Amino acid sequence: MAAFRLKELYIRPAALISTGIFFALVAIFFLPINIPHKLAFPVFTLFVAGLWLLPWQMCLAMLCSALGDYMGSCGNFIGQMGFFALAHIWIISYFIKRYKERVEPDRKLTAKAKGYLTMVIFCTIALLVTAFTVILPGAPQGIEKIGASCYAVIISTMLLSGLLQRSSLYALGAVLFVFSDFILAWNRFVEPVPYRNYLVLGTYYLAQWLLFIRSTKYRIKSPIRLMRF
Repeated sequence: MAAFRLKELYIRPAALISTGIFFALVAIFFLPINIPHKLAFPVFTLFVAGLWLLPWQMCLAMLCSALGDYMGSCGNFIGQMGFFALAHIWIISYFIKRYKERVEPDRKLTAKAKGYLTMVIFCTIALLVTAFTVILPGAPQGIEKIGASCYAVIISTMLLSGLLQRSSLYALGAVLFVFSDFILAWNRFVEPVPYRNYLVLGTYYLAQWLLFIRSTKYRIKSPIRLMRF
C-alpha cells in the first residue's frame, strides 16, 4: 500500500508523467551541464511519485537509492554503499512479501520450473563466488572490504528474490541492477572499465525504472513473464 491514496483514474497518467520526468532528468545527467548532485535527481523523482504509486517498501527503496546517489555525487563510497544496501533490503522485503502472497500459492513445481529454479540458484551462487574470489580480494582492508562483502551477499539475495517473482520486469530490473553494481565494483577494485559511466548509470537508471513501473498498479499491455512456477 502506498503512503498516500490515489484514485484508480489517476494511476496511469501519474505513472506516465513521472516516467517522462525521470527520463528527462536522466538525459540531463548525461549532458555536460554542471548541476550539483544531479546524479540523485532521477531516482528521487521516482521516490516522490512512489508516495502515491508504490508499496511503501519499494518507496523506501527508492529513497535509500536516491540517498545513495547523493552520497556517490559527494564521493562518499561508504555512505553510497550503505544506503544502497538498505535499498536492497527494502526491495528484498517487498519481494518476499509478494512471493508469499502472489507466487507461492499458485506455484507448481513442474520439470520446467525445477530447471528454472536450478538456473536461478546457480546464477546466484556464481555471482557470490565471482564477488569473493575475483572482485573483493582487490578491496582495501578494513571497513570498505567488510562493507563490500556484506553488500555482495545482500545484492545476491535481491537478485535471487527478484528472479523468483514470476515477472520479467522484476527479473530484468534485478539483473540490470546487479550488472550496474558489478561494473562499478570491477572498476573500483579490479581494473578500470571503459565507458563505465554509461555502463553503470545507464543500466542502473533503467533498472530503477523497471522496478518502479512494475511495482505500480499501472500495467503495460501484454506483459511477458519469464516463467510460471
